[in-house]
Amino acid sequence: MSKYTSAAIAALMLSSSTYAFAQVADRSYYSGATVSAPDAGAFFVRNRYTAANAHSYPGIDPVPVRLGAFEARPILLVSAVSTSNVFLTDVNETSDTVLAIQPSISAASTWSRHRIGFDASVRHEEYLDLGNQSATEYGVRGFGQVDVASNFAVAGSVTHQNQRESRLSIGGQTGATAAERVEFDTTGAEANALYATDRLRLRGRIGVTERDYSDVPGVPFSQDLRDQEAVTISADAQYAITRDWAIVGGITSVDRDYTDPASNRDISGITYRAGVNFELPVNLRGQVTGQFQDFDPEDPTLEDIERTGLNASVQWFPTELTTANVFASQSVSDAGNTADANVEVTRYGVGLDHELLRTLVLTSRISFENREFNPSNREDDLTVFNVGANWKLNPNVQIRGGYTYASQDSTVNPFDDHTFSIAIRFFP
Repeated sequence: MSKYTSAAIAALMLSSSTYAFAQVADRSYYSGATVSAPDAGAFFVRNRYTAANAHSYPGIDPVPVRLGAFEARPILLVSAVSTSNVFLTDVNETSDTVLAIQPSISAASTWSRHRIGFDASVRHEEYLDLGNQSATEYGVRGFGQVDVASNFAVAGSVTHQNQRESRLSIGGQTGATAAERVEFDTTGAEANALYATDRLRLRGRIGVTERDYSDVPGVPFSQDLRDQEAVTISADAQYAITRDWAIVGGITSVDRDYTDPASNRDISGITYRAGVNFELPVNLRGQVTGQFQDFDPEDPTLEDIERTGLNASVQWFPTELTTANVFASQSVSDAGNTADANVEVTRYGVGLDHELLRTLVLTSRISFENREFNPSNREDDLTVFNVGANWKLNPNVQIRGGYTYASQDSTVNPFDDHTFSIAIRFFP
């Protein structure tokens, strides 16, 4: 606990961040601290353009439910997915159909100052042929914000989630021997703050996360080696030169400790970022930063990780009805196996959204992910292509269908998978 206490004190000194834990409810109200003063960030307004999948039309889009002083977004998701390769293997491929039901809710107060709220979600997946793959997941989060002043706010959240690991993820157990998906629990807390003036924004965050993995019958190693406690501290600053441009910079410190003393997989590191945030009259909006990562594994036999890279998220609006997206990122993650201590991940891709009708939006995405494992020198290249359509029948019902193709080039685990899905969202 002394480590956590020290990290919390450091977070207060850093003074800000809008990073948030992964949402445990669809369309969460929580995104970190925000301020609403007229002079707090006028140069950072990014509303010249509206993305094709973000247009809002009265009588078509869902309307939040008012519950006294609270506003809630309840959603019921029912879906069916057909996959050609459940275990993501290149031999003896097994197909199946998965039915899922997921009720979720996000609620927040509508007070003029301060805010409290919560997210909650439960999801059950039922495999029609492979009954031992069926599972139920759940998650809950409470959050709040204190408006210290008109241009300074502090927010935070606590989260607990029970999940099954996707086999497309880095640690997901693939192959016919992986009888079940890996179950893990994530418990965390975070505090963040935002200070904003007309041209300056300062953000800071402290996050503490504990992750506990459960063993899987048929997998020849204990998942206990992946149990970990992580502390993340970050500070970011933005200075607006004009309404169109802002200079951004930041630093993030990560300290990841594994609870299994025999694994010797602990690692700590710092990432430095610098770049620009913009919204230009030439129909472009986004943020592009260069970064340098310096990670130091505790195991003296492992080399330090020093790498430069690019983080980018850019939108292009060729018309009011079409939006193109470009994205790129780098990270250092847990390898999820006994042969490697960590993995360097590079992601990039493009997407396209088009509003064919007010009630029908078409989407497509292609992403590429390179995974370099240490110290085994294993390298995986994952490609995921997706096309889909979202049909808004009325304010209470939306139907989404899609096709996804996933392919991995690897000397250890190559595979191809074709997935067709249809989902119905009900908005009470």
